[in-house]
Amino acid sequence: MRRYDDCIRTDGLCGACSMSSRGRDCRGNTINSVLHQRSLAGMTQSALAKAAGINIRQIQKYESGEYDTGNMTLKNAIALAKALGCEPGDLL
Repeated sequence: MRRYDDCIRTDGLCGACSMSSRGRDCRGNTINSVLHQRSLAGMTQSALAKAAGINIRQIQKYESGEYDTGNMTLKNAIALAKALGCEPGDLL
């Protein structure tokens, strides 16, 4: 899903876009760490949910900012990090 109508990426992965920097998309808007790490891993939300054993709705809430990643449970942080191939601290 493309975040912006005029996005130059066909896959819509703002977190992995060369025009973005960690934590910010090409327009300077915040991209949280779960979205960033998932984009770098080239995974869909569905694939991440399955690999981590976490409900896709939770991942959507982390990525949208509805849930604060700093308050995620240790169990979820470890499961997401393992699925994404990163450290749990990279998700906070």
